[in-house]
Amino acid sequence: MKHLKHYASILAILMLLLQLTFTSCSEGEDVLIANGGNTVYLVNVISREGGTATTSSSQVISGCEVTLTAIPESTYRFVNWTVEGEEVSKLNPYTTIVTNDITYVANFEKNDPQYVDLGLSVKWATFNVGAKSPEEYGDYFAWGETLPMDLNKIKEAKIKYDWTNYKYCKGTYDTMTKYCTDSQYGTIDNITVLELSDDAAHVNWGGTWRMPTKAEQDELRDNSTWTWTTQNGVNGYKVTSKKNGNSIFLPAAGYITIDELRRINEYGSYWSSSLYTSGGLTAYYMFFDSDIADWHSNYRRYGRTIRPVCP
Repeated sequence: MKHLKHYASILAILMLLLQLTFTSCSEGEDVLIANGGNTVYLVNVISREGGTATTSSSQVISGCEVTLTAIPESTYRFVNWTVEGEEVSKLNPYTTIVTNDITYVANFEKNDPQYVDLGLSVKWATFNVGAKSPEEYGDYFAWGETLPMDLNKIKEAKIKYDWTNYKYCKGTYDTMTKYCTDSQYGTIDNITVLELSDDAAHVNWGGTWRMPTKAEQDELRDNSTWTWTTQNGVNGYKVTSKKNGNSIFLPAAGYITIDELRRINEYGSYWSSSLYTSGGLTAYYMFFDSDIADWHSNYRRYGRTIRPVCP
């Protein structure tokens, strides 16, 4: 019984460690768990020189098996485990059972969220939240929600994204519980910009990343040349700064209504962090198609993509 209690407390600690993720803009120490036969190693990532995460083992625990949590692919893509430079094929970033009590090296392809300085008040990320490259659409979020919409559940008609499951209401459009400026739509709190805890860019990427405000999106539109183009087979805009000539690519990722992904590869729809202040049902977003780039507001429950900014 004493040993069981000991293992239970160890597993509780491990579960907390599995919740740790990378942050953006700066590198810190990250935690992986590796299983070496009957030994569990708590592995700390020391450095990533040349795309390799060198590791050191500490706190050896006997008699446990664990499930591994991969580093979020939006930050680093797991490649393989190696031992003395040789790949260990039976290891993967999710679960692993091996026979030797040895030290492993976890190899990753670096996919840090990067930014481009366009000479504006904020720097713009090179790709969307949930994406790994500028051309990928990334994830779709309801405004103020930090978990992406599940496209598979939408396709299988298992879930609809309407007021019944929106985070900040009680099932109907007139019961808003946060970010509301009109009593006919719910409880007034007069909060008009997303708090960082409700900001999908900040929660998913960490660091100083956040969603842009409407004013920052307007600044991007007003101070850039927008050129409709196709990049690696994906339609979108090359947005080139009038101030310094640097550019980013915004893919036409479409958007999600109640249960449908619409206008993919022909329409871009990017949330801002700003509430549309006349009420509380809608929020500002930047939209574009091949003819125009502008701003609009629409229901917070819709799924749109997010292009983060940082100072």
